[in-house]
Amino acid sequence: MKKAIALLLAFCMLATTGCTSSPASSSTPETSSTASSASPQAGGQTEELGLEEQMDAFWNEELDTRLKEEAGYPNGSEGMGAVVLAIKDGKTIFEKAYGYAHYYDADYEAEGSTYANPVYVKTENPREMTTDTLFDLASVTKVMATTQSIMILVDQGELSVDDKVADYLPGFEANGKGDITIAQLLTHSSGLPQWEATFLYCDSKEEQLEYIKNLELDPTFKTDGSEPKYSDFSFMTLGFVVEAITGQDMDVFVKENVYKPLGMDSTTYKPLENGFTQDQIAATSLGNPYEYRMVDEANWPGCGYDCTKDAQAFEDFTGWRDYTLIGEVNDGNAGMGGKGVAGHAGLFSTAKDLGILLQCMLNGGEYNGVRLYSSETVELFTTRHTTYQENHTDDQGNPVLSEDFGYGFKLDQSWMGESASQKVFGHDGFTGTTVFADPDNDYIFICLTNKMQAGFRQSTTNGGAEDVSNYYNTNSWVSLNMNQIVKDYLGI
Repeated sequence: MKKAIALLLAFCMLATTGCTSSPASSSTPETSSTASSASPQAGGQTEELGLEEQMDAFWNEELDTRLKEEAGYPNGSEGMGAVVLAIKDGKTIFEKAYGYAHYYDADYEAEGSTYANPVYVKTENPREMTTDTLFDLASVTKVMATTQSIMILVDQGELSVDDKVADYLPGFEANGKGDITIAQLLTHSSGLPQWEATFLYCDSKEEQLEYIKNLELDPTFKTDGSEPKYSDFSFMTLGFVVEAITGQDMDVFVKENVYKPLGMDSTTYKPLENGFTQDQIAATSLGNPYEYRMVDEANWPGCGYDCTKDAQAFEDFTGWRDYTLIGEVNDGNAGMGGKGVAGHAGLFSTAKDLGILLQCMLNGGEYNGVRLYSSETVELFTTRHTTYQENHTDDQGNPVLSEDFGYGFKLDQSWMGESASQKVFGHDGFTGTTVFADPDNDYIFICLTNKMQAGFRQSTTNGGAEDVSNYYNTNSWVSLNMNQIVKDYLGI
């Protein structure tokens, strides 16, 4: 049922029991000799093709056609790249790079090229993807940076999820926000707006904090966890809470307390200021065409959120980027407003590094002799704390796709695969990133793509005219399907 709904959702929105083992407290991911050396069992049957052959066949033979015919991408998979990593029982059973890390640039001198719709041209020297390529993680930042920081502070007794945000951010209580708790932020149940273009008004983190303090609650949002509304502001706020408690910038705190201890040497905010070059990083968008459309209500009404109130600020704004973003965070509020560091976006990493952190969580908070937090803290943050599915059904009375959260982590999402349960936790990101861990099967799957390098898509539902949601979502075809190939191969 879940798989059918997921595939239907992927087509319409463009937005993937068996072997179990208990995670050992000191398990460390190991790399198998070849991607196809794991036992090829799926329902007790030996596959004719090895795992790597199946994955290659999907990328090389099926993906391009499906992106053209089902997703409406005129160029199919041309220009796209991906790194896929699967870990089972602490061992890497598949890791491979596909496609290109940088393929397209924008020609703003071309006829008709605009901030909202730049003309794509193939770069003179397309750069191939490698397994060491860093990706702009977008909203995966929420669980791989901000939530990790909160977990450490909770584990150390410096913070409780029941604490009020205003206790740490004086002034946050303005406009009826005084009773909002850390838990409500973590579960997207605070009543804060989902998104606004802070970059039109703010060019520093300090200004963003003041903007957030002055936000008004959305009276239509429920705050009891029954109908969470995904909000970037919730995690922007949590980032400021981390800084208020620790006295450190969040990027510094999380690097010193998570990434360095675990040996995650390729995980950082602002990579170009931290020892990395553009040649090591996947390209994302050509400027910020999507966010330009979101705030241009005159020419692109209905794209994203209602930004009518920002009409004058939009007209006055001169900070739009008109070049390929490589090593600069795509998200406008993090990049143009927060100078690269925010609680909701801005982190860059590799699939291998993210696998380490997820394995640490499956191990109960310990990795290679380093303990970040207790197993009780891991359980607290990966247990469901919302009740969306209990309160929502489709026309036939069936539970709808999961919109439930642990603390920070999304649970039991359609893109996690048909066999996912409420114990499966992870997150996805706008730039084309998905990560999740399955405790029941001691299984980790990571798929990092640079979907924006595939260019804009054309709608498959309105006669072929350009669709304002042009970046949604190649991951429905890449992550969901490649994950299912691995799961079927392993029999999980």
